[in-house]
Amino acid sequence: MRIIIYTGKGGVGKTSVSAATALRCAKLGHRTLVMSTDSAHSLSDSLEIQLSGKVMNIAPNLDAIEVDIIYEMENRWSEIEKFMTNFLTSQGFDGISAKEFAIFPGMELMSALFYLWDVKDKGTYDVVVMDTAPTAETLRLLSFPDVSDWYFEKLYKYAKRMMKVARVTVGRMMDLPIPSNDLLDDIDEIRDRGVVIKDILTDPGITSIRLVVNPERMVINETRRAYTYLCLYGLTVESLVVNRLIPEMDSEYFKDKMKEQCEYMQLIEESFLPLKVLKAELMRTELLGIDKLEQLADMIFKDEDPAQHYSIESPIKLYSEGNVDIMELKLPFSEKDELELYRSNDVLIIQAGHMKRSTILPYAMVRAKNMNASFENGVLKVRFYGDGEDGGTAD
Repeated sequence: MRIIIYTGKGGVGKTSVSAATALRCAKLGHRTLVMSTDSAHSLSDSLEIQLSGKVMNIAPNLDAIEVDIIYEMENRWSEIEKFMTNFLTSQGFDGISAKEFAIFPGMELMSALFYLWDVKDKGTYDVVVMDTAPTAETLRLLSFPDVSDWYFEKLYKYAKRMMKVARVTVGRMMDLPIPSNDLLDDIDEIRDRGVVIKDILTDPGITSIRLVVNPERMVINETRRAYTYLCLYGLTVESLVVNRLIPEMDSEYFKDKMKEQCEYMQLIEESFLPLKVLKAELMRTELLGIDKLEQLADMIFKDEDPAQHYSIESPIKLYSEGNVDIMELKLPFSEKDELELYRSNDVLIIQAGHMKRSTILPYAMVRAKNMNASFENGVLKVRFYGDGEDGGTAD
């Protein structure tokens, strides 16, 4: 199975590129699902087909869905919604407000990711194309399995024991609802699925991130940051789609714009090489409907199959050199003074800028008594030394 995730700054054309990719994959015979995870859905507008929170067929080999959190809460998270609604009602919320506040932040992210679990489990599709929210929301979406894994490992198992005790003690003397076994089972399912989803997202043979960018300074800068943070979470960025290029024309009006665009294209190529760079020109009219999307696919992919892998190089490598175990992490566009590392027992915390990742270390690295790190040419290398080995100092 192939999962292709498009991300980038808001307004760069992710939805159009996602829809065009899905249409081309379906046309080539791949069973394809295109999925919008943005709460402000525009996939329906792009395809000019009304979509909903249920998967629906829109063309041969092509299904589509706009993830709807209300539908997901009623069908996938019914026990969680029931408990949260009852709890809020007990605190004085009216019924409608309680149902609204029962949808806590992150539920739509989990729902979108769990569709990947369903697809992988059932083998329904050959290709899944995800049209995501703007960069910040997408980073939260893609980092969710890693972040939630830490909370489940460190906090949830203790909370679960306390809930079981509370149900047969203070629960009999309080009006507050105590989580039921069904609710705890739902949370256990979230934890178990999160582990599988993390493996799916970080497997470069399955999942690829494609960055969509316009030839503009602010967009390029945000895309560079996104590239760094995606690598931080072990996600494989394999290509770059430069969208809305102004075609060559003899016009005095566009002379300065064309000069600026050439400068930014040079910056893009210098910044993102050796990523595969795909290009699409600004179309003459608004890009709506299947015919226009197929024209966009022609520009981007030409005669190529969009489902192919442009790269399967993982940003994280684990290996040994003699008695030293090494974790190597690609962090493009980072500066040495932006990076911080902390270690607490079996957890290594890496902070790059304002993004932080807590990584559970493999057993061989947990046993290491000493460690040091170096950062050179966009690669962070953390070395773990066993007994009797001196890690020296970080560089």
